[in-house]
Amino acid sequence: MNEERRRESRLDALPLNLFAYDNLSNRLLGTLVNLSSRGLMILGSAHGEPGGVMQIDLRSGDRPDRPLLSLGLKVSWVSPANTAGSYWMGGRIIGIEPEHAKVLSGLLGQLRQEASASQT
Repeated sequence: MNEERRRESRLDALPLNLFAYDNLSNRLLGTLVNLSSRGLMILGSAHGEPGGVMQIDLRSGDRPDRPLLSLGLKVSWVSPANTAGSYWMGGRIIGIEPEHAKVLSGLLGQLRQEASASQT
């Protein structure tokens, strides 16, 4: 049985239309699926290694040339997805600059508003 170890629930991030890129290689990792102030999950064709550290840029689908925010990520796990060549990747945020932390907080607030609006 999977034991839940998160300190904070993650929010569905698909409405944000954000994509994760490896900051060093500029390689598209995949679509941001969920997000919290401590971690995230990505679905895509590229991934890191569990225990590895990556520098991730989150970019809008409307502006893929300009990072919305950058963060350091420790890869917690990688699992094959149902589609051949696709992977789920989950990680913990281990570093973020103060100005990017503000952007992250704003994105989380937007997602919380959307989640509560859809429940009413």
